[in-house]
Amino acid sequence: MSTTIIRPNSREEWLEVRKNGIGSSEVATIVGLNPWETPYQLWRRKVGLDAPKEETFAMKAGHYLEDAVAQFWADATGQQVIKSSAGDWLIRNDERPFMQVSPDRTYWLEGMKHNDSNKGILECKTTQMSVDGDDLPKHWFCQLIYQLGVSGMQHGSLAWLTAGREFGYKDIDFDRDFYEFLVEEVERFWVDYIKGNQEPQPVSVQDVLIKYNRHTAGKTVEVGEDILEAYHQLKGLKDELAELEHRKEELEGTIKMSFGDAEAICFGGQTLATWKAPKDSEKFDAKEFAKAYPDLAKEFTKTVQGARRFLLK
Repeated sequence: MSTTIIRPNSREEWLEVRKNGIGSSEVATIVGLNPWETPYQLWRRKVGLDAPKEETFAMKAGHYLEDAVAQFWADATGQQVIKSSAGDWLIRNDERPFMQVSPDRTYWLEGMKHNDSNKGILECKTTQMSVDGDDLPKHWFCQLIYQLGVSGMQHGSLAWLTAGREFGYKDIDFDRDFYEFLVEEVERFWVDYIKGNQEPQPVSVQDVLIKYNRHTAGKTVEVGEDILEAYHQLKGLKDELAELEHRKEELEGTIKMSFGDAEAICFGGQTLATWKAPKDSEKFDAKEFAKAYPDLAKEFTKTVQGARRFLLK
């Protein structure tokens, strides 16, 4: 397997090159393991229906903190991170040019000569969640295996910094069977959906709202027995919740009757509940403003599309 190293002249150029393929941060989405994005949403971005993701503060912080995570990893393992691997660059698969990766860092394999055959990939993460090294986030694992496969490297390591307070890492060897599965899914996504311009099926409610943010008046869909069963179960749950809400209001009323003008009630010295009025606040009266200044109110009034409302019948 041969690869091509691409070193863009700027981060902006690097971002443009990334659009022409499937990177490692997108693979978990394609195979349904990204908790924050679906294949349908990725497809819309890749074909230009939706704008590219804007870099958030957390994303920028993660980029800036790669050096810190890499240094923590080097301190913990005693292994040498390759300084020249920092920055925005790509490794592209020559056989399938749409497969390309941008490793955070590479490192020299311990005890081996320093050459291209003896490198590993270091993926650096910053997160707020607690990470179990024996149960890594699946989208992280996908990302590293894809990077190893595309680059032709056999060894890698995932390193993470949690809330700036805890550091951990996990060495991961290349998994060929899983990589071949990823290749099949990525190639199908690229050929069928990106180049073939087929539309993936929505797999979440958010997908449905993105595709159909308005209903078609008068249109009705005949559903199957699985949806009918879900309907009956939901109806039952809503009835149970209504009963619980009614009981909750009754109990709250009973307790509130004991307050009088007190702010708290207690039993045996233990505070059970408080019932206090909030501080006074100012509120803009839009109706009165419109009456007093109708032309000005009209000038600054805009139409906002309402969201689809779900009702059980």
